[in-house]
Amino acid sequence: MEETSRTAQIAHVLFLDIVGYSQQSTSAQARLLGRLNDAVNASPAFDASKAAGSVQPLPTGDGMALLFFGDVIAPARCALDVSRALARADAPRVRMGLHSGLVQSQMDIAGRQNVVGEGINTAQRVMDFGDEGHVLLSAQYALWLRQFDDWTPLIHALGEGEAKHGQTVQLYSLHGADVGRAKAPTRLSSPRADSGKDAPARVVTPQRVALLYRPHQDPDEKVLRTLEEQLKAVGHDVFVDNQSKISKAWALAVEEPIRRADAVIAIVSPKSMQSEMLEFEVETAHDQQAQTGKPILLPVRIGKEDVQDGVIGSIIRPLTQFAWEGPQDDPRLITELLSAIAEPLKPRATEVKLEPVGGAVPPDSPFYMRRAADHEFLQALEDTESILLVKGARQIGKTSMLAQGSKRAKELGRRVAITDFQKFNAAQMASDEAFYRLLAATLARQLGFKYDFAAEWDDIFGANLNMENFLRDLLDAGEAPLVWFMDEVDKLFTAPFASDFFGLVRSWHNSRSTEPGGPWDKLTVVVAYATEAHLFIQDLNQSPFNVGRRMELADFNLQQTVDLNGRYGGPLGSYGDVERLHGLIGGQPFLTRRALDALAGGKMDFATLLSQATRDDGPFSDHLKRLLISVSSLPHVAEYIRALLADSAPTDQDAFYRLLAAGIVRQPPGGRPAFRCELYREYLQQHQL
Repeated sequence: MEETSRTAQIAHVLFLDIVGYSQQSTSAQARLLGRLNDAVNASPAFDASKAAGSVQPLPTGDGMALLFFGDVIAPARCALDVSRALARADAPRVRMGLHSGLVQSQMDIAGRQNVVGEGINTAQRVMDFGDEGHVLLSAQYALWLRQFDDWTPLIHALGEGEAKHGQTVQLYSLHGADVGRAKAPTRLSSPRADSGKDAPARVVTPQRVALLYRPHQDPDEKVLRTLEEQLKAVGHDVFVDNQSKISKAWALAVEEPIRRADAVIAIVSPKSMQSEMLEFEVETAHDQQAQTGKPILLPVRIGKEDVQDGVIGSIIRPLTQFAWEGPQDDPRLITELLSAIAEPLKPRATEVKLEPVGGAVPPDSPFYMRRAADHEFLQALEDTESILLVKGARQIGKTSMLAQGSKRAKELGRRVAITDFQKFNAAQMASDEAFYRLLAATLARQLGFKYDFAAEWDDIFGANLNMENFLRDLLDAGEAPLVWFMDEVDKLFTAPFASDFFGLVRSWHNSRSTEPGGPWDKLTVVVAYATEAHLFIQDLNQSPFNVGRRMELADFNLQQTVDLNGRYGGPLGSYGDVERLHGLIGGQPFLTRRALDALAGGKMDFATLLSQATRDDGPFSDHLKRLLISVSSLPHVAEYIRALLADSAPTDQDAFYRLLAAGIVRQPPGGRPAFRCELYREYLQQHQL
């Protein structure tokens, strides 16, 4: 499954807590929280947002945070409602803080979804300045609320306060006849005397911000100019590269401000992602971030299209992205970026929900990596081609690819049957009669097809024709085409009836021509195998292996490894680390996932993984031990490995094809046989096979 790019989400947060809560007894605390909950639930603003599914309450122990999405006025209305409800003398004494900022969902240690982010943190910091009865606003929320004339008279500038860790916060008060408190908070040492109605909201900790884009490309450039103006207006030091030609002087001039920036905003669109200049700039920012932790990289995605593959896509896909589809998004985008610059969202690695590594990758897994063969395979399924051949070594992802095909076939309204020949035992494959009868029975059960075997399966026809008659009736029983996935077909190659069976499959393909409009037009057979068929099939012209569409799965290339690293949250912090991992395991899919899973799960760091890679208690130990056993069990195979380790030219073809199917060696085009990856060579060398 292609991963959907993540976009940022802005929340308008109302943070409430009960003043003096910790000084109360346990029973009194429960009573006060109950009254606060009642006041919030009685709020028409909260009730309307709850009914619309646009508010998320978060308990905080001595109060709560209410995250409103979409309606900027809702938290202010809720604050007004709660203030009125708590006006009684025996009501809890409450203070409130409001702020608009970014939030994100992530898994907590117990596997539950939680919400974190600058939006919540700043709302709490704003509230912490207040005394009993205060309703305080951040500069950002005040800026939003001022857009509504009815609320403007209630907004009063207070000045700046110093929060924890020396952070300075610009504060406003919301107060009127029945909401808030006019007196300045005691924590403010020098409150402003004026209302501050027209005072611009400026950041108090200016940051160095670099804006990256493709020049002379609209709407990219219009978005850039808007961001440049607004970021400068709030006090940030903004760098914009306005050059349009690549040169050595340009590269030197642009690299330094990008590397020293605190934040880099990259404006990306389908056309701009083809720009070599933008690619260089984004790579520079990514490299610097991997080395020093800065700058934070904030991609702004123009339009509705998802991120494209490529260098830029592989870097920004794991990141939180900021969407812009038109000028109406300008205020929201500016707020989101200011929030992200003030307090960056946590890295993707903290959010990734890992999956067990081994066996087929589930069809909906974010860790399934599509390769060139996948696109050809899915298109052939859509076109209802007759025979599709999926070839690849062990643990390269054939079964996972079949699962993707099964999912797609069902989406297309096809009937789907799956036969895994690995599940057939020796007795069931002792004769063609037993084999075909079992094959037909399993198809009938999977597809809910009622077939009178006693009446229809007649010895006079023999096993082959009985199977064909069954399949013809099965195809005629429904209008929808049938896709029959056959996995682990290698097991049939040595069966006594192998040539007859594969000849039968070939005949169904031929029948599309001899019976135009017949049932065979509705049949697609998908054959997954690892071994070279010509070693076992006597006449390839009487088999499906020289007429079907053949797709051979390859190991992950370097770019696909970069992409998969991003899906795991980027545990490999630099392009160089990805290159080193790929150089060790050669993109072998199982080993790649095992390595990234170990790193993303915190089981070890990359240096430890490299140093322990070939150890019998290392991250790949089980896999390597099975490999050692498999090559040691047959003397001529072990001899072939020894010759390969000695860099001689082994000639035993049987050993070569066994090792090729097992995924231990590979045959480069026009080259000599070689180990599939450096890890295999080092491990077998250590064990002096």
